[in-house]
Amino acid sequence: MLKALRARLTYANVMATVAVFIALGGTSIAAFKITGKEVAKHTLTGNNLKSNSVGGRVINERSLAPVPRAKNSARLGGRGAEAFLVRCPEGTIAAADVCVETQARPPTTLEGATRECAITDNPPGRRLPTYNELVTALEHTEIQLASGGEFTSSVYPSTSAPGHVEVLYVTDKIGHVGLTPDNPAGAKSYRCVADPRN
Repeated sequence: MLKALRARLTYANVMATVAVFIALGGTSIAAFKITGKEVAKHTLTGNNLKSNSVGGRVINERSLAPVPRAKNSARLGGRGAEAFLVRCPEGTIAAADVCVETQARPPTTLEGATRECAITDNPPGRRLPTYNELVTALEHTEIQLASGGEFTSSVYPSTSAPGHVEVLYVTDKIGHVGLTPDNPAGAKSYRCVADPRN
């Protein structure tokens, strides 16, 4: 009988038999494959999932609690977020990313205005506003433009007095401008700005 089996055992027969086993094995694997539709909700645990297979689109991040070792993660140096909110010095309001004085100061020269702004705080550090800072601040109802206009920090070479400068000043709430000489005859009101504090 063994001789008869060997006589029929050809390469083609062996390959056909192997092909049948592979086909049957592939069908049996496909028959046991489970899809998401066949899994009941809330029945899988983390051990049933492949690592890093679930991302932000699937997870409701608001439902996640802080990591136990990060109980202080919402604080910096033990202080809450409210301790780091931007604060402006007294007499100023936040506008255009700076703190702008709400009251204009009496007219003076550019040199006098620059000096007075610089020595206002302790430590010193206020300055004249840029054109954009002043015009943005004038949008606030708390800030009224001084009569006769107010200085900005912008200066230009004087066309009438070589070697001197003229100062750009804002003439109305819309943002129109004028130039005035940097001398007592060109004195204007001004207001200082300060960087926000924490």
